[in-house]
Amino acid sequence: MQKNLSEISEVSIINNFKPININKNLFNIKAYNYLSRTIILIYALFMLVYLFRENLYKLGNQYITLFAETAPNLVPSFLFTLVGIFYIAPILFKGLDVIHRPVFIWLINILNMTVFLLIEYLHVILKLGAWDNNDIIASLIGIFISTIIYYKIKKNFDEKHID
Repeated sequence: MQKNLSEISEVSIINNFKPININKNLFNIKAYNYLSRTIILIYALFMLVYLFRENLYKLGNQYITLFAETAPNLVPSFLFTLVGIFYIAPILFKGLDVIHRPVFIWLINILNMTVFLLIEYLHVILKLGAWDNNDIIASLIGIFISTIIYYKIKKNFDEKHID
């Protein structure tokens, strides 16, 4: 059974072998505002942890010390993925279609991991510090969590707007 254009206003159609997304709204204004506030809150918490890192070390708790050591990789890798897929990619590729294609989240994740590996490598080369596997693991955890959030948001959108 064929649907007319008004019935498929929420899904992509193919025109001349190119997908054209009729609906340009993955997020409504309220959802983007909520995501923006969440990102700003996480960034503010990160800055507090970073500013008071030395005090966290003095607490003597092994887990708090580990968090203080890895937070500079964990939080930015988490934020980099979300900001990249929901804000930067739509600007660079002129539309929200990129959010609907999971290949972009994986490209952003690869770029994200490459940047953090390069930073660790530069620390060793420039003698700013030693190679730290905990930082790499923290970066992977941040990327993994933000990827899960991306797929949850996308799944929620697809369930509401696609047959």
